[in-house]
Amino acid sequence: MKSSLVVIFYSIATILSFTSNFNAIAVIHPPPKYSSEFTDTNTIYLANNWYKYTAKDDTYTVFFPGQPEEENLSVDTSLGKLNALLVFYQYPEKQRFFSVSSIKYPVDSSEYNVEKGLNGARDGAATNSNSIIISEKKISYQEFPGREIILQSKVKPNLRLLLRIFIDPSGPTLYSLQVVAEDGNLDFPEAKAFLDSFIPN
Repeated sequence: MKSSLVVIFYSIATILSFTSNFNAIAVIHPPPKYSSEFTDTNTIYLANNWYKYTAKDDTYTVFFPGQPEEENLSVDTSLGKLNALLVFYQYPEKQRFFSVSSIKYPVDSSEYNVEKGLNGARDGAATNSNSIIISEKKISYQEFPGREIILQSKVKPNLRLLLRIFIDPSGPTLYSLQVVAEDGNLDFPEAKAFLDSFIPN
């Protein structure tokens, strides 16, 4: 598998896992507002020619280490065909990858259970990518409930993925940010700078 496809593969797995988590339960209210951990130290990396990306529908902005590429994704689901735009950047020499995507589901928000959706995304991402869950914690951002999950590939044990997913219950809209490290090291400043630079509009 080409390195750039690793990111796309994980994103497809995450999107697919969200399509079967609808029911008549009212939307769960999100946890308290999340305070971003974006620090002055991390802004050094953004100041060094980082690229500010604005979603085509103006729903979010995020900074990448360089100008990202775009890949249109389309999957057939029980809700019909769902489309998403995957935006990603890779450091070929460092074997590190950054990506973001969003998708709005064609369902009334009152018929969507956020917690079940997040659980489904977690389980689906692990199963569909043949990975194990190393850690997971509940987070919230801009009043959106979410999860931060670290996955490790069963096929390539050194490959790890840091996944942040958020759901805007009013959409409902899924936002997914991912950092992939083929050497397994997810603890590097650029990763944190990228993740914490995400701002939904």
